[in-house]
Amino acid sequence: MFRVNDCIQFEGKEYIISEFLGQGGMGHVFLIKEKFGDSQFALKCLQHYLPDDHNYRSLINEWEKSQRISHKNTIKYWGYHDGLTDPRTPYLIVEYASDGTLEDFIKNQNSFLDEFECLNIFHQIIDGMEAVNEVLVHRDIKPDNIFIDKGLFKIADFGLAKIAEEKTRSKTFKGWGTEPYIAPEAYRAETNTIQMDMYSIGLVFYQIAGLVHAYGVQTDWQQAHMTAIPRGLHTVNNKISPKLSSVVNRLIAKKPSARFSSWNEVRQEIISSSQNTTEHQPLINHILQKKLSRDLAAEQELSQKIMKENELKRKSDLIEFQFNTEIIQPVRDFICNFNDVSGRESAIYMSDVSKRGDMICGLNFDGKNVKISLHKINESDVIRTSRSDPWGEGRIHEIKPTLYGKPVLAWGALESSDRIGINIILVHSDTCEYGDWYLMKNTNSGFSRSERRPEPFAFSNDELVKEIHNIGATHIYSLRVSPLDVNELLEFISSSL
Repeated sequence: MFRVNDCIQFEGKEYIISEFLGQGGMGHVFLIKEKFGDSQFALKCLQHYLPDDHNYRSLINEWEKSQRISHKNTIKYWGYHDGLTDPRTPYLIVEYASDGTLEDFIKNQNSFLDEFECLNIFHQIIDGMEAVNEVLVHRDIKPDNIFIDKGLFKIADFGLAKIAEEKTRSKTFKGWGTEPYIAPEAYRAETNTIQMDMYSIGLVFYQIAGLVHAYGVQTDWQQAHMTAIPRGLHTVNNKISPKLSSVVNRLIAKKPSARFSSWNEVRQEIISSSQNTTEHQPLINHILQKKLSRDLAAEQELSQKIMKENELKRKSDLIEFQFNTEIIQPVRDFICNFNDVSGRESAIYMSDVSKRGDMICGLNFDGKNVKISLHKINESDVIRTSRSDPWGEGRIHEIKPTLYGKPVLAWGALESSDRIGINIILVHSDTCEYGDWYLMKNTNSGFSRSERRPEPFAFSNDELVKEIHNIGATHIYSLRVSPLDVNELLEFISSSL
């Protein structure tokens, strides 16, 4: 580990570590000065060095990627030491930016910048990002990774950079980015694109002009990136035109396809926003402001749709989890125990759960089979009837599947090749997100006038839509419902094979 006043050799010259500049995600950053000259650089070193750990790999990645980028609006990397020889600390030597970071710049602003000042910064960052994205997707854009040196804004820190078309790392990976600036699609581990960096830059631009993060302070950044809609930037800083506000809004669109296709397209849109200086400017701004309001409303609608889809997926995943762990796994354990005893010649074969629509699993033994299925309740399982209200108006009345007054989440069956079966029903629980399982055994009653069915029998999904409402009623079938006991499922399988 380096300390102030330590010396290092670089390109045949001796440098003194003269000042501690700060601590980053990987380690420490120092200012180094040439001992017998005027040159100075920043030295970025690992605080703790473990060969092949994430931070070490990130440092190597940063050096390798930086060698392919050269632009006045990107930090220049001058040297790299792998730590395999003395000094035993890996480090990078990079251009020293004397005016700090964009994060410092934003914090030091006491009033809003005007549009001209914002545009000057935006254009520099766009130029730098264009050079970066010709080589890679940065994936960790934030104000702390943009430096300032004598008025020039410079993109830095390529430690998490990836080549376009590669997949993003998962959220559990340490080197994944900085949550307040991560694009929504990164949470879904989608392919890296420059639109990911555009999203992050859009949030940075919003912060430069508005002096606040577009989504404020969040406890759940993933939810914010997926669904939150910020105020129009021109309403936060009235020195910003609706046109420029719409450019920023498009950069942070939830869908990557709704963002710009290239940095030049962003540049041209920003240039056109600065040309709105005619006598008709108030009228033009009024029209653009209305369009921006409509765009934000559309984004809000999309956000609500995404929230609904996410909620439906979460509920669907919970149902699948319960089916696999509380129905399939006990059956699988039983089959494994049986096969251990019976041997290969008399084994029960169990297929994996398929998910083409309904979830289905099959058991086969000596020419006999049992099918286990589950269907997640959807709109097709709602009975709709037309009724007239007291004023003669036609109204659609919906009857959703319920059991004992609680919504049904899913239903299915265990059915044998002999047409014997029992139904399983997953019902909403009042105490937790997981549902409660019930078993339904159906038999013929004395009121049946049609051909009698094998007993017990399972209703198909189409039949359950209507028959579940006949529990406890006088009917051609007798429907007996009880809390599910897994042993009853195993007994059914045992009697069916």
